[in-house]
Amino acid sequence: MTGTAESDPVKSASELDYPPFSIVLEDGRADGFSVELMRAALQAMNRDVTFKTGAWPVIKQELEKGWLDALPLVGRTPEREALFDFTIPYISLYGAVFVRDGKHDIANLQDLMGLSIGVLQGDNAEEFLHREGFTENIVATKTYEEAFLMLAGGEIDSIVAQRLVGLTLIDKLGLKNIETAIAPLTEFKQDFCFAVADGDKELLALLNEGLSLIIANGTYDHLREKWLGILDRKEDERVLTLQIATGATTLLALIVIGLFIYYHWREHYNLKFNEEKFRTLFENMAQGAFFQRVDGVLIDINSAGLKLLGVTYDQFIGKTSMDPQWRVIREDGTTIPGDQHPSMQALLTGKPVRGAIVGVYHSREKRTVWLNITAIPQFKPEQDRPYQVFVTMHDISKRKQTEETLKQQAIHDPLTGLYNRSELERRLEEEAQRSIRYNHELSLFMIDIDHFKQINDQYGHPTGDQVLRQLTSFIDRNVRKTDYAARYGGEEFVIVLPETPFPKALELAERLCRQIAGTPLSSLENGKTINLTISIGVATMPEHAKSWGDLLSTADTALYAAKRAGRNQVMSA
Repeated sequence: MTGTAESDPVKSASELDYPPFSIVLEDGRADGFSVELMRAALQAMNRDVTFKTGAWPVIKQELEKGWLDALPLVGRTPEREALFDFTIPYISLYGAVFVRDGKHDIANLQDLMGLSIGVLQGDNAEEFLHREGFTENIVATKTYEEAFLMLAGGEIDSIVAQRLVGLTLIDKLGLKNIETAIAPLTEFKQDFCFAVADGDKELLALLNEGLSLIIANGTYDHLREKWLGILDRKEDERVLTLQIATGATTLLALIVIGLFIYYHWREHYNLKFNEEKFRTLFENMAQGAFFQRVDGVLIDINSAGLKLLGVTYDQFIGKTSMDPQWRVIREDGTTIPGDQHPSMQALLTGKPVRGAIVGVYHSREKRTVWLNITAIPQFKPEQDRPYQVFVTMHDISKRKQTEETLKQQAIHDPLTGLYNRSELERRLEEEAQRSIRYNHELSLFMIDIDHFKQINDQYGHPTGDQVLRQLTSFIDRNVRKTDYAARYGGEEFVIVLPETPFPKALELAERLCRQIAGTPLSSLENGKTINLTISIGVATMPEHAKSWGDLLSTADTALYAAKRAGRNQVMSA
C-alpha cells in the first residue's frame, strides 16, 4: 500500500455520481453498493477504510500515483490492467445505449457512427468506444448526470453507459424523453472489481479474502438486495404481472399454488446460485485458499492452492497438518510442528492469524515456496468455538528472493564477495561473546598486500581489482571451513579463526604467507604474472585482548610491525 501500516485505514475514494454503485450523500459522504461492499470486505478482515469523493479522472490518477490505496468501483479493461491490480469481479454487467424518445433507427453499435455520443470522462465506456473505432464525436463529461441532462436537452444524440446507472439517473432527474435503444450492449461487458495500486499484492489479497468472506456469510447478498434489488424486482414484477394477466381465467387455487411453487423454486435457485457463486469466486481467486476443520482435517482447496503447494487434490483432501508431507519452516529455517501451523493456531485460539510467513517445500519443483498466510476462524451462530478455518496463501517467494539479495548485498563487499567491514564487526562481536561464555580462544589475522599501490600505479586499477579478487579466491581455498574472511578496507583483509589457540593461529598465518609468496598471479589481462606478498598481524583472545575491538586493534598493531620489519612476514602481538 501507499506506505501505510497494517493498522492504518485503507485510503479510498468514490466518484461523484455512478449510481447505485457510487453516490455522494447530502452531507458529502460517499455511499453506494460498491462503497459499502469495500467497507464490508475490509471490516471482515478487521481493517478500516476512509473514503473521499472526487471526479473519476482525478481519483483514478491518484490511485495510479499511489496517493490512494484502492478504489471500490473500477471496470477491468485492457488499458487499466497496465496501471492497476484487480480483485476478482464482484459483479459483471452489460452496458446500454440511451437516446431521446422517437429515435428508432439505432439497432446496433455501428448505427452510432456519425452521432455525438456522451460518456463519462475517463470511464471504461470511453475506452470501449475508442477500441471500437469511435474516435470522433465523443463528448466526455465530468459526470454522467451532466451527460443525461445534455441528451434530454438535445445537445448530444446518445449516451453509452452502464444500464443500471442510466436507469437510476433517468429516475432521479425525472427525465421523461429518454429511452433505451440497445440493452444489453453485448460488445460492452463490464467486470466491476476493486482496484489497487500496481504491485500492491498484500492489499489485493486482503480484498479478495474479504470478498470471499462476505459472500460466504451473506453480506454480499444483503447489500445487493439493498442497492440493486429494486431494479431486480421490477423485472420480476413485469414477468409475474404478465403471467397473471395471461391466466386471468385460471382458478384462484391454481394461481396460489403456482405462486407458492414459483417462490419456493426461486428460493431454491437463489441458494444454489449463491453456492455456485461462492464456488466460482473460490476457484478463481488469484491467491491459494483452503478450508480446514476443527479436528485438523483439510476439506477443500482451490486450484491456486494446489499449484502453490505442488500437490494434487487427492494428495491434499483428508490429510491433516501433522502429515509428514508438509515440510513447513520459519524464516530462520527451523521446522514448524503441525500443531503450530497458522491454521491450527487460529482454530486453537479462535482468533485470526495474519501475516504469518512460512516456507513450504514444493515437491514438484524441489524448492521452498515462501507464503504469507492469513487464517480466519469461522463460527456457527451462538457458538464460541470455531468449526473450521479459512486460509489464504499469498506467494511471496520473489519478494523473499529480493530481500535475500538485498541482504547479501548489504553484508558483502561488491568487489570480492567477502563480508564487508560492518558485517565483520557484527560477527566478530558475536564470536567474542561466545569465546567469553564458553572459555574458548578466538584468533584473528589482519592482512595487508605488500606494495599494492605500486601494482595500481604500474598496471592500472582494473588490474588491481583483479589482484584483490584472485587473492580472495586463494584465501577461500586455503583457510579452514570453520574460518571466514572479510575485506576490511582497501587492500586490507581480516580472517577470523574461532576456537583457535595462539600457537595454531601463528602456524596457519605463516603457512598462508609462504603459500601466497610462492604462487605468482598469472591470469592478468595483459598476460603478465605478478609476484604477490602479504604481511600478517596475529592476535588471540583472551591472551592478547579482552574484547573484539581490542582484538582488531592488537592484530592491526602487529600487522604494521610486520610491515616495518620488511614485509612478507608474520608478526604477533
